Amino acid sequence: MTDKIFRAVYETVGTYDKLLLRHFYGGTEDVDLVADWLTEHFAVPQAQLNVVEFGCGTGRVTEAIAPYAAASVLADYSETMVAAVASKFPASETICADTRDAVTQLIDAGRAASFDLVTAFWSLSYPIGEFFEDLSPAGVRLRDDQAHAAVRAGDFVRYLVRLIAPGGHLLAMLFDAESPEQQLVTRAWEKVAPFPLGGRAYTRHILIDALRAAEERGEGVLSHTRLGGVALAPDREAAREWFSGVHFKHHPQLLEDTAVAREVDDFIDRYEMASGDIAIPSGVHLIDFHTVAHPYASLPIGLES
Repeated sequence: MTDKIFRAVYETVGTYDKLLLRHFYGGTEDVDLVADWLTEHFAVPQAQLNVVEFGCGTGRVTEAIAPYAAASVLADYSETMVAAVASKFPASETICADTRDAVTQLIDAGRAASFDLVTAFWSLSYPIGEFFEDLSPAGVRLRDDQAHAAVRAGDFVRYLVRLIAPGGHLLAMLFDAESPEQQLVTRAWEKVAPFPLGGRAYTRHILIDALRAAEERGEGVLSHTRLGGVALAPDREAAREWFSGVHFKHHPQLLEDTAVAREVDDFIDRYEMASGDIAIPSGVHLIDFHTVAHPYASLPIGLES
């Protein structure tokens, strides 16, 4: 099995958009959550922001950001994704590189502290996870020095923060590893290899811990919200493809495991509605790091405690 087949969901034109399910949290679609956040923080479009989006995919969330951007950089490791997003947003600068390399490339080009909005939607777990494990068609291999991996992952988050202009934001969406959907996916992948640091939520913990440390250094203020909701599949086949193509990435060990297939079918049975739609329980963590002085910095002397 070639790496191209293994990553077909990202590399084959149209596959990702076809398999991607609509996600709703409190009745609001994920893209609209971003649009609402932008309205709350920047009032109206035409805010003339300098924006970078990592893991941009085919530009689904980019659509919500574009009206606010005077200039934008769109980065993704997939040539297919970059080609798609470049055709939709021809005025944007594109980078075909994984997020870690794209961040380093921008820092090395002297673009630290130059972006009003640094974003990553649903994708930031991947570059963090790559410090801890190597995922390939051959399987999943944990890297030898996990403590060193944690240090490097924290350094990566600090590099992300370095890109934010004074008064700007880092806005990220991460899946909720504790949702029923993700717990099923975790059980399946643990048949291939155990997750680092005791569980699949470790990438979120790395991100939050590094941003909390940045807040303690006075570099900004961290806000973190968890919202519950559903990923809505129009039928059973779409739900199966969501698991096999997006979550399992067509990994042969998982696709050929009859116990995994049975668990997926039982899961679909449990959440199938009378309409035939499958309402897959989901959750999102919305993480915002705002590069303003910590509130304590503005308090009169003697009122800090």
